[in-house]
Amino acid sequence: MRVTLRPPWRAISVPTFRSRSRSRRSRARTATLFGFALIVAAQIGLGLAVETVKPEWRDPEYGHRIKQLRQLHSEHPGRPLVVAVGSSRTLMGLSPLDTGFADEPGSPLVYNFGQTGAGPLQLLFTVLRILDDGVRPEFLLVELFPAALVGDGPAESLIETWGPRWNAGDLRRLEPYAEDPTRLTRTWVSQRVAPWYSLRFPLMNHWQPNWLPMAKRQDFMWNNLDPRGWLRYPTMSVPEAERERLIEKAGDSYRKQLAAFAVGAMSDRALRDIASRCQRDGIKLAFHVMPEGPAFASWYSPGVKDRFRTYAAKLSQETGVPVFDASEGFAESEFADSHHLLPGGAARFSRKLANEHLKAWTR
Repeated sequence: MRVTLRPPWRAISVPTFRSRSRSRRSRARTATLFGFALIVAAQIGLGLAVETVKPEWRDPEYGHRIKQLRQLHSEHPGRPLVVAVGSSRTLMGLSPLDTGFADEPGSPLVYNFGQTGAGPLQLLFTVLRILDDGVRPEFLLVELFPAALVGDGPAESLIETWGPRWNAGDLRRLEPYAEDPTRLTRTWVSQRVAPWYSLRFPLMNHWQPNWLPMAKRQDFMWNNLDPRGWLRYPTMSVPEAERERLIEKAGDSYRKQLAAFAVGAMSDRALRDIASRCQRDGIKLAFHVMPEGPAFASWYSPGVKDRFRTYAAKLSQETGVPVFDASEGFAESEFADSHHLLPGGAARFSRKLANEHLKAWTR
């Protein structure tokens, strides 16, 4: 019998340097593709979440309020719903629980849907969202804020401040008010391509607000809401020196608009479109005016208040919508900055508005 012996190096397959290098490149490519897929999946997942089940991650002020409003309405079936929309002046100045309506079946159920920085176009935007989200109030209050009426920009002017809040349905709502609808679409798409970046501050405010500087903190807007949507000022009073500082800051924002008051065409159109939608849906609508302190009132140029009252009366006559003005007789000490009411002033104004207007209107 013949036996053939092979050298040991012939029996063992030893990978070459080239094959090892090729294997490392393959593993690196696989890891890179897997990481990229995870990033894409995370972006798509968050984009879907903020469009559907988590609107508060996209638009905290609206998202938290619409959930609270739905729950409130479902817990009190049969009670007529009164929703107030407006700027931060309404948000901090109208306390539904202080309006004096009885907490019993058949009594009006008042909810404050005020939002920071909301002018007429944003108010229209908010009303359309509420109705499209399935909440139909029997009564709607819409704020008339003279300084905000000056605004005359198209829907594109909301891109910087409100852009990340939009969802796909909002594009349809805003297109009739845009000069360039494609710009709205491009902006929305660019923000949804990378929602983890465009929504980083709202997300951090929900998950780790303490990691943010105070200037970026927003969590108080929903953590401090009372059961009816009112956001009370954090203190009952303000030291005089602090009030003077806050008044000066407010003056920097509003003196120019109040000195050369003229109602913008877009603001007028938005208010009239709210009236048309409410008439179509059988919702009783009223405009309301919030109080202002003596310092804020002093920034109006001569004749401006008369022009505002003339416009409000014309708007009321042409739309058939009443204007509720219970704003007179408030002292500077009832405001933090001459136009945002402190809790005591908000309670007094809410009772005054209800006694002079709301109770008869809702009856």
